[in-house]
Amino acid sequence: MKALPQAQHLLADEVLRGGVPAVRQAVENMNEKAAAEGMPKIKVQPLVSLAEKMAPRLKAAEWRDRAEAAVSGIEEIDLRDIRSVVAAAENAARDEESRALADQLRAGLAARADSEHRKWLDELAATIADGRTVRALRLSSRPPKAGAPLPVDMAAKLAEAASASLTAEVTSDRWATVLDAVAFSPVRSQVVTEGIPAKPSDELLTAVKKLASRTPEIAKLFGIEPPAHKGRGRGRRTPPPPPASPVAPVAAAPVAESPASSDEMPTDQAIIAEAPTDEVADSEEE
Repeated sequence: MKALPQAQHLLADEVLRGGVPAVRQAVENMNEKAAAEGMPKIKVQPLVSLAEKMAPRLKAAEWRDRAEAAVSGIEEIDLRDIRSVVAAAENAARDEESRALADQLRAGLAARADSEHRKWLDELAATIADGRTVRALRLSSRPPKAGAPLPVDMAAKLAEAASASLTAEVTSDRWATVLDAVAFSPVRSQVVTEGIPAKPSDELLTAVKKLASRTPEIAKLFGIEPPAHKGRGRGRRTPPPPPASPVAPVAAAPVAESPASSDEMPTDQAIIAEAPTDEVADSEEE
């Protein structure tokens, strides 16, 4: 922003907020207001062209600000926020310094994720040992490293504890609470209930029906049929390939002359000069 002329700061702010489409929309809104007041309209294309020219540099600078902040706070910032900055590096890290910063951020993210994962496993093991089954189930559904599987022995202990919490003697409210935690845990397919309440409450039946797609075997114990799994693209037939045409292929049309390269684009000063309409070019008020 400091490298841009002061006159372009408002345009740069608009680009950072919503990109080139936001600039186009802002100019169109201004022109609608100008037309209603009988004022001349602003030329859209020069401003859009300038916005397109500055957008890559602005986005890269914005990413670098976020990346530097993430590196300095790598131990405190939420892992999801760090991952979002790393994901954006592919398009935003355009020079050697930015790519080096991206590599530093990836290494810091990996180390932080490993550390958080070890702490998560330790906390989960302690929670299972303390008999806090619902807490352990909910904790198991939020691993710091997405997709990281539970150790086999820990998963077996958690499934066993969950199964022991789903008995005929448990109240309907407690049953619904445990079921909700089971449904979103990675061990839900390993949980085998030891019994169901003889007279389940309406609230429990509603919960079972709601979670039937995630715990189908448990739903069947209550006489609730889980919804059928809808496969992707089911019922769609692949159209046959078009028949080969006996007609000889038509020669390709000559390629139109490509537009001027970015090197031939007018300077920023020229673009700004073109922005007002010709009728008000000499107007001091414009």
